[in-house]
Formats: sequence, C-alpha cells, structure tokens
Amino acid sequence: MFKYVYKRFRESTVFEKLLLVVGVMIGIAGFWIINSVFLKTPIVDWSFVTSVFLWLLLIFVVILTDSNESIKEELGTIIKEHIEETKMLKKEVMLLGEAMGKKKR
Repeated sequence: MFKYVYKRFRESTVFEKLLLVVGVMIGIAGFWIINSVFLKTPIVDWSFVTSVFLWLLLIFVVILTDSNESIKEELGTIIKEHIEETKMLKKEVMLLGEAMGKKKR
C-alpha cells in the first residue's frame, strides 16, 4: 500500500505538470499585477481587497483541480481492485455451493 502511494506520489501526469505550470504563472503574474497597482496607488480600498481575494481564490481553484485529478486516478485503481475482489468472491461462493451440494448427498 505504502509503496503504491510513494510510487504515485513520485510520478505525475501531463495534466498535473501542465497544471503546475499554469498555477505558477497565475501566482507570479497575479502577484506582479497586484503589486504594481499597489505601488502606483498605495491605498487599500475595496477594489484592491477584492482583486487580492479573487487572485487567491483562483490559486485555490488550481489546487483543488489538481486534488480532484489525483482523487479520480486513485478511485480508478480502487474500483479495478474491487471488481477483481468481487469476481474472486463470486468464484468462492460458487465453489462453496458445490461443496455444500456434494456434502448433502
């Protein structure tokens, strides 16, 4: 279990790499724009607070997108394992049924 988590943590998909680049660009560009506006007019008003809040919210959405992608991949693996286990249980029930039928005779 832990080996799989470590392996999954080490490898990343193209989507995750692209999302990392986009997230870094959003972070740097947003900070630069907000900082340059604040240096021109160093007044903290509602428009400034709103822009900072929306910038932080955009970064949070990028983080949530990556988390959802990781969870989706993990659930895919868990579903495959569940299907295999269900097939094995079905075989076991059939074998037990045959054994019980032979035992009654």
